[in-house]
Amino acid sequence: MSSREESLCGQLDRLNMKELEKENGERKDGQNELARSLSKKLVFKQKVPSHVFEALALQDRANPPRPAAAYSSLMKEEEEEANKVQGSLEGIGLMLKTRPNLGKHATEADGKEKKGSTKKKKKKWAKVEIGLGPEHADLSVLLNGNLATPADLGSHDIPLQWREELKRVSCMHSIIGAKRGVVGAELSDTNNDSSRRIVILKAGNHGAQEVFSGLIGERLGIHCPRIRVVENSSEREAIEGSIFDLLVNDVYYQTNTLGYLQQSKQLLLMEAGTHHVTLDKLAESNKTISIDMAFELGVLIPFDMIIANGDRLPLKSVWDRPGNAHNFLFPIDGKDYDSALLAIDQVCTHPRNERLLDNFLAAIADTLSSTESLRSALEVTIAFLGRASNTELLPGIEEALLAGVREGVQRVARLDREDLAAVVNQVSEMGSTDAWRENLHDNINLDIMCDIIGICKNCPFNAVNIEC
Repeated sequence: MSSREESLCGQLDRLNMKELEKENGERKDGQNELARSLSKKLVFKQKVPSHVFEALALQDRANPPRPAAAYSSLMKEEEEEANKVQGSLEGIGLMLKTRPNLGKHATEADGKEKKGSTKKKKKKWAKVEIGLGPEHADLSVLLNGNLATPADLGSHDIPLQWREELKRVSCMHSIIGAKRGVVGAELSDTNNDSSRRIVILKAGNHGAQEVFSGLIGERLGIHCPRIRVVENSSEREAIEGSIFDLLVNDVYYQTNTLGYLQQSKQLLLMEAGTHHVTLDKLAESNKTISIDMAFELGVLIPFDMIIANGDRLPLKSVWDRPGNAHNFLFPIDGKDYDSALLAIDQVCTHPRNERLLDNFLAAIADTLSSTESLRSALEVTIAFLGRASNTELLPGIEEALLAGVREGVQRVARLDREDLAAVVNQVSEMGSTDAWRENLHDNINLDIMCDIIGICKNCPFNAVNIEC
């Protein structure tokens, strides 16, 4: 071999060794990242389940990293061996598989061959029914069970008995992918199974805004879920520990549920809306929007104005959005409630952009300037209610909405800056972290709220004229 050829071979060997070192480093980084991700989601310093690392080890045994120095001498042997087996193997690979689609046979979820294939089907594994155990339940099942009632949220001094009473959780449709909304928890006394008490658990990433909005709604006489904030404490450990124990046989849901709840130092315990349905489920329950319900929907509109919540009822010019049929709930069992509606998921987000803010305030002032202007703005609201409920609206719905807005305007007009500041201070004390207070103060602007109060006080729908 000439000196030039030896030089080229040397350069090739060095390049190959660098690529191999990079490949081994990436594999190691990937495994370390997976281990860190899993360990963060487990509580009480629990170890990552051993089967996860066994699978990773098995993956490495199938594709072991080679010392860079040995690569050059083995390169030719590998090429010759590859030529011998090429075409006789369809491919060999070992990887960690995600959980198959729940409710399907494993062969249906992951083992189907492409259509049109002429090859004989091979059963890759035996058919096994994969489903949820009795410790799981869909959130709607928990909320609408015959014995379901909202759980008392307890207090810091007298918390709920999580370890003794937690029986079921809803996580199948709560923590998968983008559906990271809430986790429902069912508690019942072992010695008295006459009721199933339901409480909603929600990560407190934006908790300060939601708690503030709910307390403002409460001052306006609107039924919003009661919320209690839990931080690091023996109660928080009991909540997460009881979920860990309940789901001990299902690591997938165990790690994902706890990982969701541990996103924030604050955990929200929320009143459950038992025996309620969303707007789009009214027809299935043989219900329609009553005149009383329409009145309360009208009351919600000025409430949403003052907290700048456009994610509920559309209102022409103020927020031209399609509407959200899932942010208010209707009772379906005929019980005597103080309110026909339960308003949920309200988050206060006042505009920061000066131009958007000016347009927002101008749109509110114009909408509330006359009955004709308000009636025009409510056209899209009425169309949304009929379309989303899939029911025929009763005669008089428009007038009931108008009356509700008038009532809501008068309630908002009775607020003042002292009321708002008191609520801000109350919410600020519920969380101990800078992130909690920043979430509160970055999104809530008392000056904007006072501007909207002033509009409500001076509009034709209100007889009170007191400066904010």
